[in-house]
Amino acid sequence: MLIVDRLQQFLSDFCNLSQFQIWKNINEDRFSLVISQGMEEQLAPSHDKKNIDVYEYQFQFHEKRQLVLRLHRALSATENQAIETLLHAYYLELMLEKEQFIRDKMMESIREISVLNDIHTLLTKILENALSVIPSADFGVLWMYDESEAALVPKAWVGGPGEDIKNMRMKVGEGIIGKTFKDNQSMILNSYTDVLKASSSVTEENLRHLLNAYTFEYLQSVIAVPIAVEEQTLCVVIIYQNGENALLTIEDKQLLESFSDQVSIALTNSKLFQNLKLQNELLLQRDQIHHTFMKLSLQNAGMQVIVNEIRHMLNLRLVIMDLMDDSIYASPRHWIEKGDLFRFVHLTETPAFYSLEVENEQVDYYIQPIIGVGQILGLLLIEINEQKLESIHKLIIEQASSIIALELIRKQTIVDSFYKKTHDLFHDFLTSKDPGQLMKKGEELGIQSNANYAVVLIQLSTGTDIQAMDMQVHLLISEIKKHFQDHAPIVFGFGHKITVLCQFKRISNELLHLVQQFQGSWEKVKNNSLKIGVGTLYSGMDQIAKSYNEADKALSFLMTRQRWGIMHYQEIGVNRLFIHQTQEELLGFVNEVFLPLRNEKTKHHLLEETLLMYIKQNGSVGETAKQLHIHVNTLYQRLRKIEEKLTISFQNADDVLRLQLACYLKGMVH
Repeated sequence: MLIVDRLQQFLSDFCNLSQFQIWKNINEDRFSLVISQGMEEQLAPSHDKKNIDVYEYQFQFHEKRQLVLRLHRALSATENQAIETLLHAYYLELMLEKEQFIRDKMMESIREISVLNDIHTLLTKILENALSVIPSADFGVLWMYDESEAALVPKAWVGGPGEDIKNMRMKVGEGIIGKTFKDNQSMILNSYTDVLKASSSVTEENLRHLLNAYTFEYLQSVIAVPIAVEEQTLCVVIIYQNGENALLTIEDKQLLESFSDQVSIALTNSKLFQNLKLQNELLLQRDQIHHTFMKLSLQNAGMQVIVNEIRHMLNLRLVIMDLMDDSIYASPRHWIEKGDLFRFVHLTETPAFYSLEVENEQVDYYIQPIIGVGQILGLLLIEINEQKLESIHKLIIEQASSIIALELIRKQTIVDSFYKKTHDLFHDFLTSKDPGQLMKKGEELGIQSNANYAVVLIQLSTGTDIQAMDMQVHLLISEIKKHFQDHAPIVFGFGHKITVLCQFKRISNELLHLVQQFQGSWEKVKNNSLKIGVGTLYSGMDQIAKSYNEADKALSFLMTRQRWGIMHYQEIGVNRLFIHQTQEELLGFVNEVFLPLRNEKTKHHLLEETLLMYIKQNGSVGETAKQLHIHVNTLYQRLRKIEEKLTISFQNADDVLRLQLACYLKGMVH
């Protein structure tokens, strides 16, 4: 049996009452009738003060929660106590029902968060549930901050406001809504004066839209609650109550905050869902982009076609720079000067943004290094700034850079294969003894029979990184072709050595000038030293092998002497006799002569200096003594000591030749 039924039975049976009424007022403007027996329905207790035959017993359980018993006689103390106990139980039952209703609405909102994908519908449902458990509220609005408008805009509303509310835009700090958002603090106002004061900063335009959207009758109280998503305030929920008295309470504020937490969860879920949806779309787009690029790669369409496709996808101007041969692929073509591109070469090894002045105009670029086998093979430059680079752009760039790297590696592999074939064919040509075979091989290589030829051999510094060395070889060959142009009909690399067959119409010093200019330009720009051996310029293809052997000897001379720079075979002179001796072997020979002459105690090198000057003056005693600033007798004494220490004789031609050779090599090896 419900408590209200037991209460009615108690009043009838125990109190022997045939006429009574029970009224309630639980956070409401007016009383509502709960039980009426034997009495005609009358005005609510607060308005019924004229009937002196009616007794009213008021039972207060809270500031705004009251039950009233109305009857035609007075109650005894025992009856009053018993009735108060039953009414208290009834009040608790009402509160339990209310809590159950609140829980049901909370659970309903939670279920809807899990089911509904339409964020607008979901927010409206949550707002409806919030107002259903706060019956005092007449209507509510959920406001969300819009960065593009720099204002709070209405996203959901319940309780009857008209469409004109859509036109409102509340700035941060403006009115109750803007202040709640700015301070990130809940606000409850329980007087019309406080509401007017808090709303004083609302613009006339917003106020006009609000009054057009809703007719306020005796606005009494307002609650505004901020909503944070990932610790950042994003929304404000506000509810309004009209009537004769202010009815919204602290408990209502706490309830609204609970529903606001659900809005936060809903918005977080919506954000996660949108992110997941975006990621899924990006994955689908990635597959499509990858398929497009792979199709172009498999079709061997070429780099320019790939560049045009990237341009079509990004709708941005771009250029690819192949660092292996400095070739440029741009879309649209020729939109950027090649000279401007070289400023980017040493800028970055990771993706980055740069702003450079081009033709008196500041241009923003995104640079994506093209990485392959651990090396930077090229650069992808896109004309865009950081603010405009979107996820889809990054996705296209990521996929494009992989395909570009693959294309550059394939291009490098094809070139390496061509160099290997040219190397083998050229060495077959060099070893050909038969004139007919020589002519045939020359024709295959594209060598003319009536020109002047010289061979130049270039060697890079060796390194542990084979791929980096390979890239340097490709770049060096590209620079050689650009520098020598028609004078280099054959250029190929093999290992870390590059062979250049140079061709000229007449015999002159033009070859050495070209080589010197090239070496200076390369070492200045690339900061990389070279060893260059140059053979003699001869007439006819049958002399190419001879020039090659000379260039090889000149290069070997530099290598054994551990020197960098250019060595022309004709400049080697007598050193041709020692080309194949290592630096250590030559130094050992020199030390055999000069170490015995040194005074280990005083560390003086008088005998060594004397021998060097004597040989330099071609054995002239007088001139040697003059140069050393000593007496002739002193010189004779020193020469005898040299003969003793070296067990030689200056009268023996073989001994003198040995000393002359040692003095010559001493200057060279040191």
